[in-house]
Amino acid sequence: MSHRSTQEQEINSHLKMFIRGLAQENLQERYEGYKALYKIGVPAVPHIREAILKADWSKIKRPNEARYVGGLVSLLRDISEVEAERIAGHLITNGCDPVIRQIVSSICKFKLDDYETYNMHGVQIYEHKALAGLKVRLSLEGWLKNVPPEDLREIERLYVIRDDGRSSAGSYTPILFNIKVIWDETFSSRNPLSWLLLLQVEFTLYHEIGHHLHRHTFGQMPEQEREADEYAKQLMKISHPVLTQCAQSIFKGMALLGLRARSRQTFD
Repeated sequence: MSHRSTQEQEINSHLKMFIRGLAQENLQERYEGYKALYKIGVPAVPHIREAILKADWSKIKRPNEARYVGGLVSLLRDISEVEAERIAGHLITNGCDPVIRQIVSSICKFKLDDYETYNMHGVQIYEHKALAGLKVRLSLEGWLKNVPPEDLREIERLYVIRDDGRSSAGSYTPILFNIKVIWDETFSSRNPLSWLLLLQVEFTLYHEIGHHLHRHTFGQMPEQEREADEYAKQLMKISHPVLTQCAQSIFKGMALLGLRARSRQTFD
């Protein structure tokens, strides 16, 4: 059997798993299929394209149809933004359902050009350019130095994004090993709130790394949250040995000021 035939069988197998995960809302299969196809990369594009275009999307009848199209276009975008935009344009031009149009348009708004990318301590960082001038990179450098190198292994991506109204300050995606951290700090460095918010972002980062270290699974489980919190607290003791003694009072004070609560784990 040729290498090409073997690869095509592999792609089709992973694609079936991915689609099944989308249809049945099985996150395990969805992310395992995604990760395998993403690593295969460009050779998987024709198969993904075919899976999208084989059906008429002028009207959808069931929620899993929207998940199907959205999941495949998202995967396509992560492999090739150009191809994702081409497929989205094709769907819209040919009169796809308004729900599909909204989904694919939203997906294609994500542009890698909107992010500054760099590698730090073996972790690929994606920092949104809207955060320019806020010393994100300098802060991350100091915080990640506190993390044992083995705890950072296999983290695929660390996104640092601006506040977009999410209820949580950070998230960790199992299997994909992606971390997202919301950068709330937009005040002048002379403003006391700046210092408090940076502490919160730092704690959130450690919290999400704690989820990764323990390879936590999907769902916001109290035991997983406790483990991630304990990990974050240990690193905060290293970073701020004196300050951690009054950390509880600080975070309670932040809550009274109406600021975002510390990270509550949510999984994408």
